Amino acid sequence: MNSISVVKITDLPESTDPHRRAMLDPEFAARLAEQVARLVSDTVCTQVNFLPSGALERAREAVFAFYDLYEQRPVRDNLGGFGFNDSLWLFVLARAIDPAFIVESGVHRGHTTWLLRAACPDAELHCFDVQFGNRVHVDVNAHYHEHDWMETEISAPDGRRSLVFFDDHVSHARRIVEAWRRGFQLAIFDDNFPAYNLYATGRPPVPTLDMILDPDLDRACQIEWTRNGKRYSYRHDPADARTARALIDRYAVMPELALLTRHSTGSGLSLVKLASAGCGN
Repeated sequence: MNSISVVKITDLPESTDPHRRAMLDPEFAARLAEQVARLVSDTVCTQVNFLPSGALERAREAVFAFYDLYEQRPVRDNLGGFGFNDSLWLFVLARAIDPAFIVESGVHRGHTTWLLRAACPDAELHCFDVQFGNRVHVDVNAHYHEHDWMETEISAPDGRRSLVFFDDHVSHARRIVEAWRRGFQLAIFDDNFPAYNLYATGRPPVPTLDMILDPDLDRACQIEWTRNGKRYSYRHDPADARTARALIDRYAVMPELALLTRHSTGSGLSLVKLASAGCGN
């Protein structure tokens, strides 16, 4: 009869995370990473083939780099923020885009700031949040701004590849217009849930990207849902959705990794290529 030996995680000196879930066997860890890399490569080739030259090679390499990197994360408990799967996609996308200038809106504990810096070590990084009370990790080379990003005159610099990342629970329609006006062409959005899944998060950034592009939502309507004993209501304005929709050139939701990694499901991390000629520059 086969048996499985069990050693308490506290007896493993290389780990300080009691919630850690990882394959320790090198052969099987490599096989898992290869499976994820195949999915990432297929996504870059088919869904986000509008990325800069060399993105496919950078994305594939980033998967293997991420598996080593994630064990070194400074924020071990990122409750309310990115888990393993979203972290992997953010790191891969940032590395594939290879921006020289990054804006992050929504810092929380600093985990995604760390990911962006790890993916793009030489980038100029501006981090915005309305309050830094939850912040655990601080990037000594980043520029921190404790207010909404619209309160600072900041635009995508001419001649420098730029990226803006929104994880701030603010309307995706509003953020699309703002990013376009400030000259950004590539934007990553978190919490992109369809209307029928708005209960998935406490403060959905309505209308989400999915809602903006939903042909069945091109009308005014009241949407209601419950979460954790509270009732929520949102009045959808199709005019706002149409304005944002007109500024979207390309759009892709990153595939769910949970069936491969067996970590918790992601939050619909999405990449948008905005129309050219933002009037902010």
